[in-house]
Amino acid sequence: MKDLASPELTAACRRFIESGGHTTQSFGLGQVIGQVFALLYLSPRPMCLDEIMEELAVSKASVSMTVRQLEQWSAVKHVWVKGDRRDFYEAETDFKALVRHAVVSTLRKKIETAAVRIESVESSLQDALAKVDNGKRKEAKVVADRLKHARQFHQKVNALLNNPLLDHLL
Repeated sequence: MKDLASPELTAACRRFIESGGHTTQSFGLGQVIGQVFALLYLSPRPMCLDEIMEELAVSKASVSMTVRQLEQWSAVKHVWVKGDRRDFYEAETDFKALVRHAVVSTLRKKIETAAVRIESVESSLQDALAKVDNGKRKEAKVVADRLKHARQFHQKVNALLNNPLLDHLL
C-alpha cells in the first residue's frame, strides 16, 4: 500500500486492514487472517508473501500459514506472475462466493463432525441406560432427553445448511 496515490488513501487502506484484523479477531480467528485478506482485497495487483510480510510487519511463517488457511476457504488464490518465480496471491472479491466457500462449507464440515459425535454418545448412553439402577433412572432419562433434543437441533441446522435454497441465495 506504499505506492498509493496519496497519503490519505494509504491511511484509509491501513484503517481498513486494521479493521479486517479486529473483525476476524472478534470471531476468534486471529488478527493476521483478517489483515492479510483485507490487504489482498484492496491490493490492485497480486502480492507475494514477502510483500505481505513487509506490509503487515509480521513473520513470514505467520503470513504463509494464514495464506494457506485463506486458500482452503477459497478466500485467496495463488496466481502466476510472468517473469517471477515467487508465489503470488490475490483475494476473492465476490463476497457471496467467500461466504459460500469459507463459512457455509466450514459449518457443514463441523456439523458432520458433530453428527458422528452425537451418534457415539447416543450409543454409549444406551449401554449406560441398560446398566443404571432404578434409583438413577430419572437422572439418566434427563440426559437421554437432552441428548435427543441436541440431535433434533443438529438435524434442523444440518437441513438448513444443506438446503439447495441456501446455495442458490449465495
